[in-house]
Amino acid sequence: MKKSYFSQPISLLSLLFLLFTFSSCDNKEEKGYTYFAGKIKNPKDKFVYLTKGKKILDSAKINDHHKFSFKIDSLELGLYTFKHGAEFQYLYLEPKDSLLLYLNTWDFDESLIFSGKGSAKNNYLINLYLEQEKVEKDFKHNYKLNEAEFSEVIDQGIKKELEAYNHFLSNEEEAPSEFFDKLVKTGIYVPFFFYKERYAYNHKKALGLDKAPELSDDFYDYRKLIELNDESLLDYSWNLAFINNFLYNLAHDEKMKDPENRIFELEFMKVVDNRIHVEDFKNSLLAKGVWGSLSNKNLSKEETDKVYAYFFENCSDEAYKAELKKSIAQKEKIACGEDFPTLTAYGVDNSEVEINKLIKDSNAVIYFWPTELGRIELLKEKLHYLEKHHPEVVFIGIERNKTDEEWKKFVSSKKLPEGSQFKLAKDSESYDWYEGDMARTIIVNNEGKVENGYVFFLDSNLNYYLKSINKH
Repeated sequence: MKKSYFSQPISLLSLLFLLFTFSSCDNKEEKGYTYFAGKIKNPKDKFVYLTKGKKILDSAKINDHHKFSFKIDSLELGLYTFKHGAEFQYLYLEPKDSLLLYLNTWDFDESLIFSGKGSAKNNYLINLYLEQEKVEKDFKHNYKLNEAEFSEVIDQGIKKELEAYNHFLSNEEEAPSEFFDKLVKTGIYVPFFFYKERYAYNHKKALGLDKAPELSDDFYDYRKLIELNDESLLDYSWNLAFINNFLYNLAHDEKMKDPENRIFELEFMKVVDNRIHVEDFKNSLLAKGVWGSLSNKNLSKEETDKVYAYFFENCSDEAYKAELKKSIAQKEKIACGEDFPTLTAYGVDNSEVEINKLIKDSNAVIYFWPTELGRIELLKEKLHYLEKHHPEVVFIGIERNKTDEEWKKFVSSKKLPEGSQFKLAKDSESYDWYEGDMARTIIVNNEGKVENGYVFFLDSNLNYYLKSINKH
């Protein structure tokens, strides 16, 4: 591969550590264990987590020399992830592997290098990931192309990656497992299929057209190749991105058959119910559909009632159902077009602050910090973007779940401006109006009226909502 993984120098001591650990693991291989170990430069946390799907399988503490190790008995061949701080990366593991890594958190993916038994496959996979990431970054201009030109770009991109994969295989002594081959081909094909799913909308947008282009009958032929219910690949981010876009497009097509009377969120859930058969995955997608309706202020009560009813009838996850019931009640308490109710919170200096007075005569976004570390980092990144592009909007952060001490350390460690960060006490009269662990957001206009009482900060439409409020 052309990509160099040594984007930052590795010290002789680090290399000796990797070789020594590999040798130690290799001697123990006969006992049937799988080993995963490594060294992390500039660690962001005290632990490394090994996960499969949403389940944390094990954790390993990083010692004073920035090293960690896992010893796994009876490992099942497949796709795993390791998480450190707010970032993660995939691992392909087979029984009796002795996999070692080195990374620098300042350049997480680019600095990653694997050694030991199982390293060749993982180095190939990280290289494929980085190559696809590079393609994605430079791909936008291709949406201006006509259908034939665009399809040629897709075909050539797939051909290039397949040639690289065949070159990798020619240097391997053993044929790859069936799953590894399937994983790699998903990583090659699906990102390009994802671009095709987005072509119609992005072509229209790129050229400023009134409507999306008419596409030939075989443009979407690749859809016949996709397995939507392969549980072994449902944790792979490119696959999830493609499936979500595919289902979204099908729902959009259904809505456009009768745009005045069909509800997108309802059509999305119907498509999910028809196409997705893995119960947990289906429930999560049904939840996604119904959460979307919470922020859609254009829906009438009759329409939202239809969406809610379909969700409750077809979702089998009681936790999702309970969460939605709570969210519906919270949304009804803060209705669009009404005055934003009094919200009292506490500043870092323990002073009591009435948020309504703080945002008086201003368009404002009041967002609530989520609990999950990855979402916290995504929120912070998006917050920086929105503050830069909407300097006239006041952004207020509210914490609901941390203790006072945890929250103050959080504000300090994240370098957040104290004047815009507040904590809602759990004994507050209005606490149950806002409790939860997601990044719920309320938009208030400069007249103190609620523009949207239940939108998520990470919702792709939030920027659109802010552009709309500025028209007042």
